[in-house]
Amino acid sequence: MGFFTSLAGIAAPLFLIASPVLSYADQAISMHRAKSSAGFSLDIPLIMLVASMFRIFYYPGAKYDVALLVQSFFNIFMQVILLKIALDHRPASSSRGGDAAIPFAGSQDGLSGLRRPYNFWQWRSPKP
Repeated sequence: MGFFTSLAGIAAPLFLIASPVLSYADQAISMHRAKSSAGFSLDIPLIMLVASMFRIFYYPGAKYDVALLVQSFFNIFMQVILLKIALDHRPASSSRGGDAAIPFAGSQDGLSGLRRPYNFWQWRSPKP
């Protein structure tokens, strides 16, 4: 029984560390192959980046498991790659009937009707 306990003690942290890459690599590969990030919300990398940064800043005071700290760094790395691929392969504004491809095009029409302060996380196309 000690062998399986030792194996689980090694495999579980390794799986935790690799989980951001394993879970988001498929999405990144499919967007890259299709050359389109249509349907992918740019809010996902924002939320995951902020959550991972909070976990890293929380570590000195809490001293939780090191595998979770390393997972946060891997998650930041993966989310930056995912964001880069999503921004590189955004559909043109003219496709899909106008502004449907523009990130957060309908954000003003939300329940609260409020816009994001200072146009935060509003990615603009570098092309005119």
